[in-house]
Amino acid sequence: MPVGRSLLFFGCRNPDSDLLYADELRGFEERGVVRVENAFSRATDERCRYVQDAMLDCADEVWEALRHDAAVFVCGNAATMAPGVRAALTQIFRDQTSAGEADGQAWLAGLRATDRFVEDIWGSG
Repeated sequence: MPVGRSLLFFGCRNPDSDLLYADELRGFEERGVVRVENAFSRATDERCRYVQDAMLDCADEVWEALRHDAAVFVCGNAATMAPGVRAALTQIFRDQTSAGEADGQAWLAGLRATDRFVEDIWGSG
């Protein structure tokens, strides 16, 4: 089964110490398997950015993927990152469709119900 274009938002604190699998991800990107969009929340030499911010920065690309039946997999902190990603997706939907907040929430619930939005999240301590 062919796989569509993939977009990975990879968030960590610092690219010098936390960017796991950097060589592997770069190799996948070079081979055209995935486009990696990094978000470094504590880097001093780059703009502070979280995954949800990176998603909004790439909103048109995210929307285009979703229009072509993309699935969204979220892995991260349940207290901060996961709600931020949900809010970013809902905002992208609303911006693209001029829908209201309730419609955005219903759209996200529909993605979840059809296994196009899956979360593997954990609490923070």
